[in-house]
Amino acid sequence: MTLKKIMSCMAIVLCWANMAAQNPQTLDLTIKEAEELFFKNNFLLLVGQYGIDKADAAIIQSKVYPNPEVSADMIAYQGQDNLYFPTGNRGNFAAGIEQLILLGGKRKAGIELAKKDKEMAQADLADLTRNLQYQIWQSFYTLHNQEKIIKKYDLLLQKLQELISSYEVQVSKNNVALKDLVRLKSVYVKINNDKSEESQVLIEEQQKLNVLLGTSATIKTRYGTDDANSFAAKNFVYDEILNQSLKNRADLNQARIATESAALNLKLQRSLAIPDVTLRGGYNQAGDAFRNQYNMGLAISLPFFDRNQGNIQKAKTGQLEAGKNVSYKELEVTNEVLAAYQNFTRSVEEYKRINSLINQDFDAVFNGINSNFQKGNVSMIEFADFFEAYNEAQTEVERVKKQLAIAAAGINFVTGTNNF
Repeated sequence: MTLKKIMSCMAIVLCWANMAAQNPQTLDLTIKEAEELFFKNNFLLLVGQYGIDKADAAIIQSKVYPNPEVSADMIAYQGQDNLYFPTGNRGNFAAGIEQLILLGGKRKAGIELAKKDKEMAQADLADLTRNLQYQIWQSFYTLHNQEKIIKKYDLLLQKLQELISSYEVQVSKNNVALKDLVRLKSVYVKINNDKSEESQVLIEEQQKLNVLLGTSATIKTRYGTDDANSFAAKNFVYDEILNQSLKNRADLNQARIATESAALNLKLQRSLAIPDVTLRGGYNQAGDAFRNQYNMGLAISLPFFDRNQGNIQKAKTGQLEAGKNVSYKELEVTNEVLAAYQNFTRSVEEYKRINSLINQDFDAVFNGINSNFQKGNVSMIEFADFFEAYNEAQTEVERVKKQLAIAAAGINFVTGTNNF
């Protein structure tokens, strides 16, 4: 191989290694690192930001004045002298300019309404972020729960496989009854089926989390006992988190902004009932009373029939509707906070209780039962029952840890703040 070919191969290998470094196939993340990735990559957040940009553009547009209108006329055919487009004394040229003058505060009301629309877009983005962050916590800790459960299943299946292999040898020597081997294999099949079901959940949660974080890498979650203990150590006073929610909830803020927008819309509709004035200026070469005549004037509509009555009434109804919606939203938030507070308190109590009941003693007992079973000191029925009970207990521990983390996410969700 020539030096040139060797250098080319090395360049390809280095390029591939660089791409692999930039696009890792596995991401090992804590919940905070997952949120950082979310804020960087999530496409829905980018779309929400475009909504704010469009609202900014609408504010700019609301500030501009109506354009003046210019007109020009000349004779296309003069029949008396059989002339096309005559000029000079035999023709005529007329020009005019008009400017619409908005009265009644229409422009100011439009600007204020456009600014409220921007506030609404910002509240929309904040509420979207709140909902997506809650989904991230749910998927993250559900994924972690599945990872831990499957890891425990793998360990149990490994131990069972070792026992089955040993029993197969003993059965072949007629030292152990075949029914005991069959029972062991039944326990293995049951746990393996449970693992398959949990693996399906893991795949679904992995997909959800990847979409939320804007990545295609395999995510490995980090959530230890210290993290769970920090959640459980947090104390809340119901009135304090309720005040947080009433102050910070983006969806409640949306409802309040909607009432302000409704009031501004009513103001705008009333101003639209006030006629605008059109100022005019014109020049006519020979078509009016005098040659080279300059004119000026104004026009205003007379509000005899259309006084914008329907739109004003509609705006009044919209204002009442928005006010009721705020009251409903406040009631909804109050009940959500109460439910989240009760759920978190219950989750903390359950976590502390299960931690005191299920600890390292379970592993010691499991190893002891396993050893005694192999020595023949424990019956097959006792061993199978304990094996399944141990498996359920370990699964329950992970479920409670997951439940605690999601309950903490619920506090963040209902308050609209990061308490964790």
